[in-house]
Amino acid sequence: MQDLAGWLLLFSSFIVVMSFREVRKDRSVAITILFIVALHHLVAVTNAYIVSLHGIGDTYGFILKASTSADLGEMAGEIYGNNSFDYIRILSIIYMILGTSHFLGEELSVLAFTFSCIVFIKMVNIINVRRHRVGLLMLYGLLPAVMLYTSVALREAFQLLFLMLSVYFGLRIHIKPMKGAILFMVISILLVGVFHLGLGMSAVVIVPMFLLWKPWGSSINKRYNILRKRFVHVMLLIIFMSGGFYCYTTEYSTTSTILAGFGVLKRENPIESVKERVKNRSNTLKNVLGRTNYDNQVDFSSVGSIAKTIMLILTNYLFSPYPWQIRSFVDIIPGFEVLIRFFLIVFSIKALYKSQDPQRRLYGLLLLVYFIITIIFAAGTANYGTAMRHNIISYWLIVLVGGSGLIKSVTKFILPISKSEVYNSSCEIKGY
Repeated sequence: MQDLAGWLLLFSSFIVVMSFREVRKDRSVAITILFIVALHHLVAVTNAYIVSLHGIGDTYGFILKASTSADLGEMAGEIYGNNSFDYIRILSIIYMILGTSHFLGEELSVLAFTFSCIVFIKMVNIINVRRHRVGLLMLYGLLPAVMLYTSVALREAFQLLFLMLSVYFGLRIHIKPMKGAILFMVISILLVGVFHLGLGMSAVVIVPMFLLWKPWGSSINKRYNILRKRFVHVMLLIIFMSGGFYCYTTEYSTTSTILAGFGVLKRENPIESVKERVKNRSNTLKNVLGRTNYDNQVDFSSVGSIAKTIMLILTNYLFSPYPWQIRSFVDIIPGFEVLIRFFLIVFSIKALYKSQDPQRRLYGLLLLVYFIITIIFAAGTANYGTAMRHNIISYWLIVLVGGSGLIKSVTKFILPISKSEVYNSSCEIKGY
């Protein structure tokens, strides 16, 4: 009976998919999403009832802490202290209401992933890459790491969903403007911080980027509206940055854990303390024995050494395991994902280069968000097993930008394509 809520979520997810107009009106999209979601449910059922899947050890830690908290009838933070993940707190509350269930925890992640598929297809429509929407959905939802880590009781599905919502509402400020887009964007990025404090701190960069972004060039008849919007956005930016500075420099009580996590930089802490944190983190990761480890040490001796070591960390994070590091069967899957990721980055850069305004501005913004998120995760990852899991948070961005180019190139080797069918990467964005 404890798993009943999980099974209700399983069947409800298919109703959720068909409740959105973007899905109902396109049979190919509906079939694709339903198929992808069904496979995610299959992974969840397999892991809960048949065999424990490889590489998801953290999920048992989350469930153990949340279930212990729920059994005692207390919030997780009261048991595990302020450093506990807010995901555990949320899971423990759900367990207190619906009962402790491993399968329920997994189905919550699948439900979050299901909503992300809906947002993804909305993004496909906004950035005008509809021609390859089915292929893009499959590239996004059928990646092995996405299949595994968004179908078990981990935070990744929620991080992915709320980051995607942040970008979606950020674009809706300018493209097909909607009321409340700014508010929804800020709420979404703060919810990202609930599930990962480092990603939450990226709001200080991402929110200003979307507020100040210009999707089109200036013209005389648009100048007044642009200046008016810029004034409003700058005022909002000042308010947001002031609030962010307050979060960074103020101590919080134990009842406000998400804000307390922002207190890394305080007035009394010199910049050396931040460097020390990075060095200690790198040393800790380096000292953990593992076959899949790689160098993650940042050298702060000079600007050049900082740039060099960060580039090395980023390269290792994105492209490990290298071909010469694939020594066993389990290395084949991350090696395959590295290949997909490499081609998507290449085709994303190619799409950025070949496109014209306003499409180029849009692609540039999405790629900038991608590399900001990637650098945040790369700094705290020192083995390609964990990198496989972390890469999925921003993976969908390069699918949106470079996926059409990859699909078109692969299709050329399978089916002949006439010149009239070739995707025009410089097409204009509709609906401004």
